[in-house]
Amino acid sequence: MIRKPGAVFLNILILLFFQGLDAGAQDLSKLGKQKPFAINGSVGASATFYHSNEPAATRPPYGWNIYGNFSPTVYGVALPFSFLINQYGNSYSQPFSQFGLSPTYKWIKLDLGYRNIPFSPVTFDGQSFRGVGLELTPGIFRFSAFYGKLNRKVNEDTTSGRFTAPQFSRIGYGVKIGVGNTSNYFDLIYFHAKDDSSSAKIINKTNYTAQENSVIGSSFKVTLVKKIIFSTDFAISGLTQDISIPKSAQAPDSTMPQKLMKKFLPVNSSTVANWAGQSSLQFNLKGYTTTLGYRRVEPDFKSLGTPYMLNDVELLNWINNFNLATGKLNITTSLSDQHNNLGKNLTNEMQTLTGTLNVNALLSSKLNLNLNYSGYGLRQKDGTEHLNDSVRLNQDIHQFGITPSYTMTVASHSHSISGNVSYMLLDDKNPATSSFTSSNNLSGSLNYTLGFIKKASSVTLSGLFSKYTQDTIYYRTLGATISGSAQMLKDKALSLQGSFGYLMNKSSFGNVQGNFTFSGNVSYHVKHHSLNAYASYVYTPYNPINNIIYKNIPQAVATKNMSGGISYTYSF
Repeated sequence: MIRKPGAVFLNILILLFFQGLDAGAQDLSKLGKQKPFAINGSVGASATFYHSNEPAATRPPYGWNIYGNFSPTVYGVALPFSFLINQYGNSYSQPFSQFGLSPTYKWIKLDLGYRNIPFSPVTFDGQSFRGVGLELTPGIFRFSAFYGKLNRKVNEDTTSGRFTAPQFSRIGYGVKIGVGNTSNYFDLIYFHAKDDSSSAKIINKTNYTAQENSVIGSSFKVTLVKKIIFSTDFAISGLTQDISIPKSAQAPDSTMPQKLMKKFLPVNSSTVANWAGQSSLQFNLKGYTTTLGYRRVEPDFKSLGTPYMLNDVELLNWINNFNLATGKLNITTSLSDQHNNLGKNLTNEMQTLTGTLNVNALLSSKLNLNLNYSGYGLRQKDGTEHLNDSVRLNQDIHQFGITPSYTMTVASHSHSISGNVSYMLLDDKNPATSSFTSSNNLSGSLNYTLGFIKKASSVTLSGLFSKYTQDTIYYRTLGATISGSAQMLKDKALSLQGSFGYLMNKSSFGNVQGNFTFSGNVSYHVKHHSLNAYASYVYTPYNPINNIIYKNIPQAVATKNMSGGISYTYSF
């Protein structure tokens, strides 16, 4: 659809007005030292093209963008905003404002608009609100509170052809009160949230119900002689998953969390309640730090203040860091054990054991070596039902890597050699599925860069090898790339980059396939102006294996993909 010029500029004005803003914390005691007004930002435009002989187009042949970023500052308060317009319309289907301001005076902080006040990882964290908040820190006293909207309403859309999950608007509030500082503290926390069931138009309200949630919790941290740190977060949450159900249909109290939440939350037959907690113990010694952590989230625990938190999980982890030889040798290890089915009511239980090792050694001022290993064990255990061995998940995954690098500077030249070898093994111990899933992959690369320091230019040669094997099937790749870059003119305003590569692919099906790639980039920067142009080309000969893998998709004899673009930006 072609837009009229007047409509385009009207959209720009709307976007500038409604775009998300974020004015950070403003210390009012320093207000007189701030500039009354300042502005910086950039505006620009770009155009791209793409051509391919592939039977199915993956991107449009032409594209364009007009964009801008502005950051005016009023007495030290930043009010950034931006816009983007292209051939598809603009960057917002539903423009909205996200303005936030946090003026501060000594130990008083007021939060207005879109803000985030984290309470604890198991009560309220990772969730912003639109409303008002207050944070007080007079001495050892700690107080935080907020009230505002957590979710905006989203009506169910059955006409646009794009599915967006509907949701009710949600109001929430919370209070945290405690004593202490960042090293030692104790806090008590309360959080409450409730959906407005009349706010959104939802066709099938069985799948999307209005909810109400109350959470009480505590957090504390103790630091002893700066070497021992112990912290704990704990919470009990009650969630009524459908507030439309009459209270008379409430479930009988059976656990302590359910009995307790009855005092904070209207309950019915959809109400669930449980607890969650986590603790960590850290020792800081000279050249060595170790942390032991534990986390348990019961199956029915859910806080609307921690929307991305998983429940029904128990995790024990151990992390170590060794800093030896005055920082020239660093060793990091981790080990974690996790499982679900805490309520013993699932048909099966998933257990995951994970271990990592990373060693970084500075062998000399020129030579560096990195070694790493990651291991994963996935096991399914019987739950309420017995699992047949033919369907039981029982896998081990091992990943090894070694990366050496050597850099030397001689007069006006620099030499850099780096390599990487990695190996991945998937060992499926299930005899019924191992022939289809067990596999290994070996890959490696070697790179050499010659740098011309005075001329601000460099040339890089790279070679790579990769082989993937699964049962009797294998895929092998061998290739090389040459690339270079240079900065030219007196003030290095002109930058040139280019690369050319060739890959040879072979598989167990007996065919050999070549692949050519080319890319180039030119950019020019002078004062406030920046001009950039790029192009790339990939040629892939016809591969007979495609007839086996993609039986119903017509294949071209060879694929030719070329893309490029040009952009201009003015910064101020």
